[in-house]
Amino acid sequence: MQDLTAMFCNLGSAVGRTPLNCATMIPSSARRTLIFLLLSVLIFSGPGWLVPTAWEHDAIYPLVSNLYQGLLVIAGFWFGPALCKAMVVDEVSAGPLHQAIDQILVELNTDELNTQATAHSLAVLPVTLVDHPQPFIVTAGLLPSQCQVFLSTGQACRLGPVGLRFLLARAMVHGNVSQRMASMIPVLLLTVGFPNTLDWVTSLTLAGFCIGWLALHWTFELRVDAKAARVIGPQAIEGLREVIAATATVANTLSLHAPTGWRLKACQGSW
Repeated sequence: MQDLTAMFCNLGSAVGRTPLNCATMIPSSARRTLIFLLLSVLIFSGPGWLVPTAWEHDAIYPLVSNLYQGLLVIAGFWFGPALCKAMVVDEVSAGPLHQAIDQILVELNTDELNTQATAHSLAVLPVTLVDHPQPFIVTAGLLPSQCQVFLSTGQACRLGPVGLRFLLARAMVHGNVSQRMASMIPVLLLTVGFPNTLDWVTSLTLAGFCIGWLALHWTFELRVDAKAARVIGPQAIEGLREVIAATATVANTLSLHAPTGWRLKACQGSW
């Protein structure tokens, strides 16, 4: 589900020119979603509407415009946790499911301390459990120190203990610096590197960029699977299969996950 959200956000950057959505968009009420989208468009495109036409012909205008848009992308990722929090209508702060997640986080922290195979430390991030029927999990933020995970009850209730543990381990790995940069940099390049008008040259360049992004995305997602498996241990394959089975929807099929066989090999340490 996280990959599907990223896919729509990246397409939104190219077409809608609202990259703030890429870092902060989670399912919410219709009212909050509409307000968020309108504010995103206003913040991103509003200055362009106010600039005199004569300024657009100035040589420095494209540089200033790209700088502004680029800073908005970075700000979107940086303030992603706060904006996601604002999109939450009902937060679950108690109950069996919340307790199960807290216990898994304690176990993940213990497993990480006892695991020598991990190349980098696994930051155990705070998790906000959102009461929402739509399944989703999102790691929001720019740096590990301020990243947060947002998990819906619709996603958590579809999984058993092993699947939920693997899913949360993956979300924690997504909080690594390399993973955050791999999420932000393509959005940043797509935002500042392509013009608003598309001709055949730009279209071909964009197509090549998307292919390159997909290769990068699969590489980093397979690394996420591999590292989560090293932390989880022998149950990783079972956890991955459970997550895949629980998210076997038409929308998820159309998302940009790496092939299942590759993911299983990554969890087996064969990647």
